[in-house]
Amino acid sequence: MKFFRSKWFIVIVAICVCAGGSYAYLAKGKKSKAAETKEVTFDVKKGNIRSSVSGTAQFEPKDTQTISSTENANIKSIHLTRNQPVKAGDVLIELTSSNLENDLQDAQLSYEQMQKDLTALQQQKGLMGVTAPIGGKLTYANIDLGSTINKSTKIATIGDTSTFIVTLPFFVEDASQLHKGDAIDITLDGFMITKTGTIVAIAKDPKSDGKGGKLFDIDIQIPNDNSMDAGMNVMGSATIGGRTVDSQGKATLQYMQIATILAGTTGNVSDLPFKTGAIVHKGDLIASFLNDTLDDAILTAQSALERQKLKVDAAQDKVDSLKIVAPFDGVFSTDFVNKRVDILSSFHAGTKVTSGTQFGTVASFAKMQLPVQVDELDLPNIKVGMKAEIKVDSFPGRTFPAEVTQVSTVGTTTNGVTFYDVVLTTENKDNMLKYGMTATGEILIQDKKDALYIPPEALQLQRGKRVVTLKNADGTNEQAHEVKIGIRSTTQIEITEGLKEGDKVVLPVAVKRQQNLSQDEINRLRQQFQQGAGGGAGGFGGGAGGNFQGGAGGNFQGGGGGGTGAAGGGGNGGAATRTNAGGGGGTR
Repeated sequence: MKFFRSKWFIVIVAICVCAGGSYAYLAKGKKSKAAETKEVTFDVKKGNIRSSVSGTAQFEPKDTQTISSTENANIKSIHLTRNQPVKAGDVLIELTSSNLENDLQDAQLSYEQMQKDLTALQQQKGLMGVTAPIGGKLTYANIDLGSTINKSTKIATIGDTSTFIVTLPFFVEDASQLHKGDAIDITLDGFMITKTGTIVAIAKDPKSDGKGGKLFDIDIQIPNDNSMDAGMNVMGSATIGGRTVDSQGKATLQYMQIATILAGTTGNVSDLPFKTGAIVHKGDLIASFLNDTLDDAILTAQSALERQKLKVDAAQDKVDSLKIVAPFDGVFSTDFVNKRVDILSSFHAGTKVTSGTQFGTVASFAKMQLPVQVDELDLPNIKVGMKAEIKVDSFPGRTFPAEVTQVSTVGTTTNGVTFYDVVLTTENKDNMLKYGMTATGEILIQDKKDALYIPPEALQLQRGKRVVTLKNADGTNEQAHEVKIGIRSTTQIEITEGLKEGDKVVLPVAVKRQQNLSQDEINRLRQQFQQGAGGGAGGFGGGAGGNFQGGAGGNFQGGGGGGTGAAGGGGNGGAATRTNAGGGGGTR
């Protein structure tokens, strides 16, 4: 592509020469034939070739965040002024919303209840069998294998047979002389056996014996030596002052401790390992259960709990977002939203705001970025991480090191040429760089030392091959000497094969005959032709019409207009190119 542009350069320079030659002929007369055909050569040299792409744009902060209301709410407090420094985490605005706060509370309550339900199911799964909490005599409830149970179904009772208790009546006058801890002889009804018990309680309220006498009930505890059982009738007697007093009636032995066992889960009875009346020990498994649906119920409850947790988190995020904090160190300013009016003057505690209401922007000026535009032909050579240099109009002579941090994948097309945004980022340690400053960024594509090079105008494209006119040692010219090239700059093309240092290549005659153009003008033409001949079909002043300026993308200046001196749409504008020229418009 670059050789095509070089050929255009030769054509345009030729046109320039024709125009200049005509002018010279009129002014000074016709030049000699020898002067017009004098040959110009260039010695192949070694040197440094620096390939780069540059563009001009305006600085902007790398990190910015607009501060806005996240919800429909009321301002609770506001801690902002029109322009102020802020630190990351500083509370800028506090909003309040009863609706959001109520939604959070409802979501949390529902979550807590679901968590309890899941815990209960998991406990049921862990209770697919019940064990004896104490040792003693087992009595199953009215259940059989296969019986359906729920959490409150009574499975069995266990009576502690190690100790019994009995309540016996004594006359008031006798009972009043007895005390807690006194020994009482217990006689088993029908057996000539006497056991010794201990008084554990004496009633305070007397009861009638039906014959005009008064009685006190006395609770007596009797250790079991395996000769007694609950339900046996017994009488008691005590010795008071050397005389024996008997209880005024019989009573049955009762278990001192009874444990009632509930299922605690749902399902069906799958095993009853003991029979009623059996003596069990603490920890013995007395029933097993089966529930085919409990695992599914647990999974369903877990899923519901997870979904509810997401609702709680979402509600919490909304409430948390009511407290708006600075995202990073920087400067808060309302100018990013409205440069003419201090919009904060309309906000105060109690003001209602809608979601998206903007208060201003926090910008960090620690790093600045320069978004330049790059021609689609240069884009494949540019990668994130490449080094770059930035020169600022406000600080002549100073260069700021930079780096490519973003490369756009979506281009914009202007006048048939597609450009892509490339972002250069630089440190702003001394805070010299300001928002909106104009700067030129240069992206270093390649930098090669000791490379063989020739000027771009010496290279031609013939039948798909790159060729030069080589000056032989005997003075003859080899018109289509093939070469291979490497990197290129605006004024140099690397030769990788076909030439050696010191070889002479013949330059087009038209270059030497540019007597009406200054060297700066020649360089500018060369740069523009390296970029694509100013946009295509124009001649010196554009192809679509015009003698000096205008045309459909002229090569010197001008663009889409026509006619002598007309301004146009292409030329030396601001998009990034291999030089500082680009896609804007203008006239010379």
